[in-house]
Amino acid sequence: MPDTLDSIMKEIRERINTEDEVTTVSQDDVEALKEATVVVMPAGGKGQRIRAETQSEQINKVMVSVDGKVSMIEKTVKDYSDAGITKFAVLTGFLAEKVEEHLGDGSRWGVEIRYSQDPEGRKVGNAGAILHALNNGTIGENCTSIIHNPDDMVIGLSRPYADVFLEGHLKGRKNGCIGTFVVVPETPFQYSGLVIEKGKVRDISKYPPIAVPAHTGITIFDPAVYDYFKRLVSLEIESSFENVVCPVIAGEGRLYAINIPSGTWIPVNNLKGLEQAANALKALGER
Repeated sequence: MPDTLDSIMKEIRERINTEDEVTTVSQDDVEALKEATVVVMPAGGKGQRIRAETQSEQINKVMVSVDGKVSMIEKTVKDYSDAGITKFAVLTGFLAEKVEEHLGDGSRWGVEIRYSQDPEGRKVGNAGAILHALNNGTIGENCTSIIHNPDDMVIGLSRPYADVFLEGHLKGRKNGCIGTFVVVPETPFQYSGLVIEKGKVRDISKYPPIAVPAHTGITIFDPAVYDYFKRLVSLEIESSFENVVCPVIAGEGRLYAINIPSGTWIPVNNLKGLEQAANALKALGER
């Protein structure tokens, strides 16, 4: 039987993304970790494309509404607060004052929201923003942190995603890890995919899923990781922790990964992503 793109991707998937099916943790452990967890939400970017497409030029990207009722960042706060997490740190830059006014102190959700603005208005990237928030006390150094960009929306999991993330991180801890990536096992290719043999097309698949694990941007860090930020990150340059901190941790064998279904992660970077998220929320509400 000749190879198809699907069969080839299946083989790749089995080789490069095997999950931990042995380690277990209790829900009691998950609930205990929630009390020592802070949700860190980067909210400093301009998001020029989506703001232009939605004609929302005077608001920060995270303030854009998906369902016409609440913004992406409001939904993120509510999702985590509904799961029992009460500490939040918002890392601001562009239109920082408007973001703070938009969310307030968190009292309407029964949580505490603290803010850290990029130093001296300079763009320092998510790595620098986290380091700055550690230095000024916005992120407590004894807290486990869930780094979650509000525009990386998670919709349609059968359980609260806070529980899924922390359960996975606790499994990683049992395996000697101090950081956890939330990934999807595959992402859709935006064009037709082909299998070509000696110049002849043998298979065509429109928008095929590519079986390479993709980081959703959602990351969980133990307090032990903060020392890496202090050693490796500079506030003088713009940098991302995915490029500066995580490769070092991975090289030490201390970075874990958990899979969530590909269709539950919707990155809202443009109007297409916004529409996809709106449709997913609508379908969820109709169940």
